[in-house]
Amino acid sequence: MLKILSLFIILSITGYITIWIKKHPGEIAIEWQGWLIETSVPVIISITLLLFLTLVIIYWLFKKIFSIPKSIQINYKKKRTKKANITIIKALSAKNMGEMELAEKLSKEAKYLNNSPLKLLLDTELNKYNNNENIYITNLTKMLKYPETMLLGIKSLSNFYFDKGDIKKAVNIIEKAPRSKNTPSWFFMTELKFNILEKNWSNIIENLKYLEKYTKITSAEIKILKSRIYLFKALEFNKEKDLNLKNIDISLKFDPSFAPAIILKAKLLYKKDDKLAFNYIKKSWKKFSHPDIANFITEIYNDKPKIELLNITKSLTKLNNNSFINNITLAKVAISIGSWTVARQALKIIPEKEWTKNIYLMMSDLEKKEHGNISKSNYWITKAENANLDYSWGCTSCTYMSKSWHLICPECNNVDTIRWQQFSSPQGSINKNSSLEIIKSKGIIGELNTGIDR
Repeated sequence: MLKILSLFIILSITGYITIWIKKHPGEIAIEWQGWLIETSVPVIISITLLLFLTLVIIYWLFKKIFSIPKSIQINYKKKRTKKANITIIKALSAKNMGEMELAEKLSKEAKYLNNSPLKLLLDTELNKYNNNENIYITNLTKMLKYPETMLLGIKSLSNFYFDKGDIKKAVNIIEKAPRSKNTPSWFFMTELKFNILEKNWSNIIENLKYLEKYTKITSAEIKILKSRIYLFKALEFNKEKDLNLKNIDISLKFDPSFAPAIILKAKLLYKKDDKLAFNYIKKSWKKFSHPDIANFITEIYNDKPKIELLNITKSLTKLNNNSFINNITLAKVAISIGSWTVARQALKIIPEKEWTKNIYLMMSDLEKKEHGNISKSNYWITKAENANLDYSWGCTSCTYMSKSWHLICPECNNVDTIRWQQFSSPQGSINKNSSLEIIKSKGIIGELNTGIDR
């Protein structure tokens, strides 16, 4: 409607001017070099318009004539580019079929597009397959210049340097990834991992901010992650005999239930005041009982009378309602000091449908040590073979099983994937001639002195 109205207004104005000029044609006289030209205004306007149109047509013709070579060149390039693109696609198809010789041949035929994003992608894959490391790295570096291949180049290069053990270069490369919501979370998590390995604490804090801002990580998940990172930092400082509780307190602020953090704080307190440490353990056990905490108590009382350890364990296990952990803890301590009756009573409180592999093995140990009943002992071992596994430290990403917690999985190198969990099926068979090792530290205690193994 607006266009029609505009056209109507323009035509109206033009018609008005035309009618006015027709009614008032006027006269124009031009004298030049003795020549006298007399005419009207409409004629002059018509001649001017005609000259203008003639000049426009002449300009257009010359432009077309002079652009013919360029057009030919552009069309030639388009044809070559199209042909090269088709060849590259054929080469990629051949590569995915495993026909590497054909892929390399087609790649050479598409040399017209050397250093283009698609050709770089093809050449990178071929050089990786042929172990041409230098050319492979050169191609990946070139890929960083193009938005289409930049992220792939960053990921491949950072992984390459990480596998080579050059973490600093890996950090420098992955920092080139754009900070935006379109960047996959892998880049933010991997940058965080590299900085953790390099112990770049200021960069780690920045990485956490990026995770919150640009990924879909929840507030609960970021709290857990912060808790684990500050625990890792506290463990690293503890290697240097730093008794400062600041980092471990920050860790526990984000997650007060995490057993390795509780144990580390108790250990640091124990260096100052053993009573202070034990009171903290009792306070923690009321809410967050855990087998590793019991192992820590066992370590403290290792050189003291066994009956004292049993009494301490009894008092500890009365502090909360977690019957399963309390009774297993009490049974382990009782078996270690030869208090068979206490051990049996503790285990029988747990319904047999909830028994795990270690409970059956403890029953086997009881039969062998208390009564010397090998037949009954072997019976419990047989039951253990098909029982559910106990909770243990394991990776939720690759199912790596560990004796202790790690911030970064030693197997798959993922961050914060080692959790206290129960695996679904037994792994490995039971040696019927072996005796169960009772109340032996699971590994976390020793690591509190040296930090986290990798």
